[in-house]
Amino acid sequence: MQKLSNKRVAILSETGFEESELTSPKAALEEAGAMVTIISPQKETIRSWDQDNWGIELKVDKDISEASVSDYDALLLPGGVMNPDKLRSNKEAVEFVKSFLESGKPIAAICHGPQTLIETGMLNGKEMTSYPSIKTDLINAGVNWVDKEVVVDNGLVTSRSPKDLEAFNRKMTEEFAEGIHKQ
Repeated sequence: MQKLSNKRVAILSETGFEESELTSPKAALEEAGAMVTIISPQKETIRSWDQDNWGIELKVDKDISEASVSDYDALLLPGGVMNPDKLRSNKEAVEFVKSFLESGKPIAAICHGPQTLIETGMLNGKEMTSYPSIKTDLINAGVNWVDKEVVVDNGLVTSRSPKDLEAFNRKMTEEFAEGIHKQ
């Protein structure tokens, strides 16, 4: 059964994403029937970081300046150290993510991915997890940070690292299938 048929999922990423944290969730989403669009401030391609070296290049489907939250049912924010650091300093990317939070549409963020969410100023009172090195940043943003493989708070799915991908993908698919969560 394809629980995400007719669901449109945006993957917001920059060059420097952790390869497995984009490719594994993307494959899980497509297997569940979702139509996936890679959105980026980069115009043509983005390149992964694969553990300790540059990895694959992926085609960018849509420039962030042309992306609208109304075109998507859910959002995935992969991690990696470089990717979220670039996104959180990009006003259009932060506004795109903020619009998702305001809409109640589900969001999944793994590893360092929540750094972009911090910039929205909308995390106060949320329960989340992340890569341990950004724990303090999330706590300072008002998050109740917990050390679990996957945490769900009203449609917001977070995980710590690639070792959590199986649980992350499962919960992400469930939350994306549920759709809009009332705030």
